[in-house]
This record gives sequence, C-alpha cells and structure tokens, in this order.
Amino acid sequence: MKAGILYGKEDIRIGETNSPVINAREVLVASRAAGICGTDLHIYRGEFEERVQYPAIQGHEFGGVITEVGAEVSGFKVGDRVVIDPILSCHQCPACLSGHINACETLRLLGVDDDGGYGEYVAVPEHRLFHLPDEIPMHHAPMVEMYALGHHILQRGEVQPGETVAILGAGKLGLSILDVLCHSVSPGMTIITDMQPFRLDIAKQIGAEHVINIEEQDPVAEIMALTNGLGVDCVIEAVGHYHGDEAPLAQAVKMIRGAGRIVTAGLGEQLTAVHFKTLVIKEAKIIASRVTRGEFPRAIQMMRKGLLHPELLITDVVSLTQIREAFEQVNREDPRTIKVVLELRSD
Repeated sequence: MKAGILYGKEDIRIGETNSPVINAREVLVASRAAGICGTDLHIYRGEFEERVQYPAIQGHEFGGVITEVGAEVSGFKVGDRVVIDPILSCHQCPACLSGHINACETLRLLGVDDDGGYGEYVAVPEHRLFHLPDEIPMHHAPMVEMYALGHHILQRGEVQPGETVAILGAGKLGLSILDVLCHSVSPGMTIITDMQPFRLDIAKQIGAEHVINIEEQDPVAEIMALTNGLGVDCVIEAVGHYHGDEAPLAQAVKMIRGAGRIVTAGLGEQLTAVHFKTLVIKEAKIIASRVTRGEFPRAIQMMRKGLLHPELLITDVVSLTQIREAFEQVNREDPRTIKVVLELRSD
C-alpha cells in the first residue's frame, strides 16, 4: 500500500509498505482523511526520536471506511464510516485501573507509536472505533480528536456555566478548546490571547468575547481589567513553546482569581519559572491535561448537530501525495495555517 512515511528527521514522503493484517478483534480501515497536528510536527522535527521508530507512518487524527472485519468483531461491518480514537492503553497499570487510561504507563498511540492514518490502510481494535455520522464530511473527521481534546481539557478544568475563562494561545488546540467552550459550557466571559491577528479573527468568528494581541497589549493587565481586578475562574494554557520573556504558565498564575484553576495542555520543551508564592496565596490549582479519556462521543454529537466550526479551523485540504509540501508548510508556522488535512481519497 501507499503511505506517507517519515524516514528520518524532516524526511517525509510517499512510499510503499505492506498492508496490515488484522486479528480477530480488529478491523481494517481504509483511511480517507488525516490531520497534521502539533505532535505530528514535533515528530517530524525529530523531537520524538527516543519514542518513534523510523520508518514511521504518522497520523493519529483520522477517519475512514471499514474494508475488512475480524471474526470476533460484532459492532461494525464493511462499509461503515468510522473515526478512530488512537489511544492504546494496557488497562492494568495504576493509572488505567483508576480510570486514567490516557496516563497509562505504557501508553501507545496509533500514528505515533504504531502505524496510523497516513497509510492507505490501518489495523484498528474494535474498541477504538466510533461510527461517523453521515452529517459529518469525511474531511472533518480529523477534527473529532481535536474537539475531544477540548472537552477533556474543559472537564479537567472543572469549567462551569457562567464562569470566566481565558485561553492562552489561538493555535489548533486553543481554537478547538474555544469552539467547545463557547458552544457547550455557556461561559460568562471568554478571553483568548495570541500574537497573530488572523488567528484572533478566527477566534472572534467562533465566539470569543474578548481577544488580546500579546504583541500590542499586556495580557495580564488586560485580563485583570476585564475582570475588575479579580482574575478569571480558569486559565487554559495551550501555547506550548512560547516566544517572549515570560512563560504563559507564569502569566496564568497572575491572571487567576483566588481559588481558581489553571489547566496546562501545551507540550513545550522550555523550562517554566512560576511564582509559587502567588499560587499558594491564591490557593489556586495547576492541572495537567493529556490527550483524551472517552470524550469522542461528545465531540461527534456536537459536530453532527452543527454546533462546532471545523470549517473555520481547517485552512487546507490537500492530497496525501503532497505530504512533503504540507509538512513544510506547517513547519514554517505560517499564522494563516491552522489545521491541514491530508485527503487519501475523496468520500
């Protein structure tokens, strides 16, 4: 089969490889659409070399059509449109046994540790599949994982209706969180920060009440002014690698109200200095969030009902044959590029 194969650092191109063979509890999915996300970019840049074995077939945000069903599979049939939750957990370690399969000690992901959606065919365990409703176009399927992330992060932050929420970073993740926040939680105030006007404009279209360009305004001062000096109920850090003198997480400690919550979801490599005295005085919480934990059905239902805006976040849909050019585009960090979807075959 054909696949977009990563042969080494920044060396991704179309190649030929063997089609997977399924076991009795797996199905064979013909991948139709797969997204390029921040993790894919980190892998492309060689930042996961201790984990990802070359040659690698990436793509953990993907959907497709079932072409073969294992003998013990009962909930799916050939021809079904599906989207895939890529998490593969052991279900035996302390984290899994406490319900945190996303923090599994031996966590694996399709498209990161095992072959994923950049190949024409993928072997997927039945319990990692979800039916993709006809109302959702196949090229929107990669956004299911992004919106599931949004649900998980908001749940980790215990965000309640009527609360004030600030999101730091209007990239793929930050905008996905914002979309879910605005159209499922009924927040009292939504604020999002970034340094790119194009992305802040998308945030306004999604529903952000206030946008802050951090190149023109001090985000801490602006947020404190908007909240009459109290600070927000919850800050969500979705920046990761940052530019500037002060880390977003350090700013979050200043922005949060007394007894508020901070959720950090960015995967930056930089060390972050946080003024913990301020955190202690506020008795605030810093909460980490990693991938998802069963939120795919919520994301699918919201997309099926047209409550979310994947068409605003997907800025490019290109053929898998253009995978090298697509990764070069994402690697340039063009502010007008948000989510790139690789189309393996039209629906």
